[in-house]
Parts: sequence; C-alpha cells; structure tokens
Amino acid sequence: MGGKVLIPIEENIRHLNAARLAADVCGVPTIIVARTDAESARLLTNDIDERDHPFIDREAGRTPEGFYRLKDSTALESCIARAKAYAPYSDLIWMETSHPSLSDAKEFSEGVRRDFPDQMFAYNCSPSFNWQKHLRPSDMEQFQKELGKMGFKYQFITLAGFHANNFSIFDLAKNYRERGMAAYSELQQKEFGAESQGYTAVKHQREVGTGKNFIKQSLVKATSVLNLKKHVIQIKKL
Repeated sequence: MGGKVLIPIEENIRHLNAARLAADVCGVPTIIVARTDAESARLLTNDIDERDHPFIDREAGRTPEGFYRLKDSTALESCIARAKAYAPYSDLIWMETSHPSLSDAKEFSEGVRRDFPDQMFAYNCSPSFNWQKHLRPSDMEQFQKELGKMGFKYQFITLAGFHANNFSIFDLAKNYRERGMAAYSELQQKEFGAESQGYTAVKHQREVGTGKNFIKQSLVKATSVLNLKKHVIQIKKL
C-alpha cells in the first residue's frame, strides 16, 4: 500500500487511551492492538512530538502537502521507538511489514522487550506478500513457529477468505466453461471426501437452516411450547 502517512506518537497514544476508555465505559472486554506502519511509511504529518525527531529527514525537506519526510535507514528503529511508547497503553503491538522477515521480527521483538520483557506482539502474514519469492517451502512451514518464540502470539492472514473465495469460484467457472458438469462433479467429490474431516456444507439446505430435519426440530419445539402454554392455562383455571 503506497502513500502511508504516520501521525505523531503522542496523537496515537491519545487514540489508544480513547479506545480503552470506551471499552471500560461500555464494560466490554477488549484487547487493544497498537499498530505501527513506520517500517514502510516515509511521511509524517507534523513534528510536534520530539520522539519522532530522530527519524525525520530534515535534508529532504517537506512535501507540497506539508508532510515531513522520514529516513529510510531508521525505519525499524522508528518501529521499535513507537512500540515502546505504545506498550503501556495497549495489549498487543503490531508492526506492519512490507515483506516476511524473521530477522526484522527478531530485531523488533528484542528491541521492545529490553524495556518491556513481557510484551506480546501481533504479526500480519499478509496475502500481499509473494511468499514463494521470499521464502522456501520449508522456511514457510517454520515461519510462524519461529515468530511465536519471539513473542508474536497473535498471527493472522488478513483477507485469506477473500482470496480463497475469489480464486475458488474463478477456478470453478473456468473449468465449468470448458468441461461442464464434470468440473462441478470434481468439486462435489472433494466435498464428499472432506466430510470425514468435519466439513459440513455438502448439504447446503441443512447448512443454512432450511433442511427438513431443521424444520422438523423447529416444529417439535414449537409444539412443545404450545403444549406448555396450554398446561399453564389449565393450571390457572384450576
């Protein structure tokens, strides 16, 4: 994602405090995640917070919009500085990255944990990465385990379902155009084979609550309720 612009550290802390206050007032159990995009962002709205000063590229000047430019060489240091500032106000810290890198994750984790040894982190195993370009299959299999050892306790793939849904329907449509019902039958056989592993969507009527068993159970429950009401009315009459 291009064009990222950071806000000052203090401004983001105010946002974290506002989120915590809202959760406390509403009485809702909430996990506050503090995210920083400082690894890839190269712009800052203003320089009001002195903690941002070491990372501003003064020689590069400002953009026509007035944004301050940030140094390329101190991006990871900026992530660590921001994470330390956010740690007292959040439960998890998420450093958004532009590519999968265990070495960057390790440097970030160790840098933060020098001051906050129990800090837990979040990691986006992003679908925007070309994983095969950066890692071998054997490295991919160990990637998340290694992250876990570093304190990245919440790991996720943003939009995994989006990509799975879109590609599967594209693949089905392409094959269906070429081979008709034979293509759909192959999909169906895969569904049948997955039932033993817990897959339940073969019977789509049942899955969405319109199957005859569901209707039958609903009618039985409704009849039971009506009988109970009749029983209560009879007791009242007595």
